[in-house]
Amino acid sequence: MLKSKLALALPLTILTLVGCSSSDNRFEPVDAPEVNNLFVVNELWSSSTGGTDSFYSELAPAFDEQNVYTSSRKGKVYAFSQANGEEIWGVDLSDEAENDDKRSARLSGGVAINGNKLAVGSENGYIYLLSSANGAIVWKNYLGAEVVAKPSFNFSGDKLFVLDSRGNFTAFDTFSGTKLWVTGDAPQPLRLRAQPEPTVVGDEYLLVGTSSGKVNVILQSNGATVNQINVGSASGANALDRVSDVASRPLVLGRVLYSASYSGGLVEYDLGTFNYLTKLGYQTSRDMAYDNQSLVLTSDDGSVYCVNVEDNSQRWANTSLGYRQVTAPVIYGDYAVVGDYEGYLYFLDMNDGSIDYMDRVDSSGIYNASYVKNGKLYVLAKDGTLACYSYADGAKESSAKYVENINNLISLKAAQGLTLHHPGVYDSGIYAPNSMSKEQLEARRTAIKRAVAQQEAQIAAQRRAAAQAAKARAEYEARVKAYEQERRERLSGFGIAPGVRSDVESMDNQKPKADNTQNTSPATEQSSQGTNEAQEQRKSSNFGI
Repeated sequence: MLKSKLALALPLTILTLVGCSSSDNRFEPVDAPEVNNLFVVNELWSSSTGGTDSFYSELAPAFDEQNVYTSSRKGKVYAFSQANGEEIWGVDLSDEAENDDKRSARLSGGVAINGNKLAVGSENGYIYLLSSANGAIVWKNYLGAEVVAKPSFNFSGDKLFVLDSRGNFTAFDTFSGTKLWVTGDAPQPLRLRAQPEPTVVGDEYLLVGTSSGKVNVILQSNGATVNQINVGSASGANALDRVSDVASRPLVLGRVLYSASYSGGLVEYDLGTFNYLTKLGYQTSRDMAYDNQSLVLTSDDGSVYCVNVEDNSQRWANTSLGYRQVTAPVIYGDYAVVGDYEGYLYFLDMNDGSIDYMDRVDSSGIYNASYVKNGKLYVLAKDGTLACYSYADGAKESSAKYVENINNLISLKAAQGLTLHHPGVYDSGIYAPNSMSKEQLEARRTAIKRAVAQQEAQIAAQRRAAAQAAKARAEYEARVKAYEQERRERLSGFGIAPGVRSDVESMDNQKPKADNTQNTSPATEQSSQGTNEAQEQRKSSNFGI
């Protein structure tokens, strides 16, 4: 059994899943349907590549014009001729020293190619760049975290982008292997094991899905994130319900981005106006297929849907493959092709979704999308068997080549001429990437230290001022207290004759005053004047005035 696609970080969740009643068969796969095949598909050749050893590793092949390149989890990397399946070369990366104390090289995600450069990552944390001519290692680099997703080259091939399991994106110079920058989002504690291959837009942008339900638009030049497009949101009663990964490869058709999350629906976003056009109720963690009229996707319950690009209407839905772990689709001529966990291959008519052809091509199962190249269909099984198929009908094969060429043109024109920076966001990005040189980093640290020192000095000055104010207040209160005590002692036991000015009155005039003297209000002045007049009258009556 394949490992779960969920990278479960919550043990209690696992216990909850284990504790569920075994009588619940809602998610059991349905039986394979019975189909009367309407045409013939021929196997041209097949070769063994090693497979995944029952682990979850989404290995994927890569193609140039003559060869197909693939890998196995244990470390084998091969080049085969597309013409006849003959092995051109093979290398074993498990022989490298860094893999000696590991179970194997644990290659994952599959290979990527650009010109004479071939790249593949491993769950041991390494990225390898090989020569596509003979498989020789050009350079390798350690990332410190698993590489699960397929790496990507930019259009020119001078940069290589690698996504690791921590959510970090690393850019390498393909000629020297030097790290150019590192950026990324922290992954969610509970997320899908699957990670998306990034979508490369020329030599300027990268679009990549995240475990937080977003598509990040990243500058290839420095790794700055210049836009974030919300696709799914974490909502639900438990951690499983809140999984909202964008695990499928972002799809750009013209100026429109299509992206789906595991639990949040399919978003259509205009990259030219930065507006959401619509959100449809389809959910998937698998890549989507397309032609010039249609969008095809497989939901995680096994249903396959076809949506009209022009108006977002649903052309058809095929729900006959429920929970059969149906792969992502690929469009091959007039059909959408998917596989399942028992190794069946299904051809669904693009007009109505009916299954017109079905064949069990490998008993080990098919876990990844099939691939179309030069009018041929390539299927990679779980046990590593790579097989090449073709329509027996020449007209159907011609149709397949025509659709393939149209799709290649659509891919080349994706977001062509658009500036994908969100308005108001410049090349520094939404947040600063880790793309500084050592000198720049030290200058930044010095500036931060200087700012912290200035802030600490201001805080210290405020504390000193507060302490001085508290001391002055305490001294004032002490003087008032001393004055009141002395006054009580002088008045105790002595009578003052009327009309005689006492020493106590003199002391009243010597009473300490507060530092912050306030202006006397008119009411106080009138009260004070009345008191003085009364005192003068008393004095006058006693002295016969």
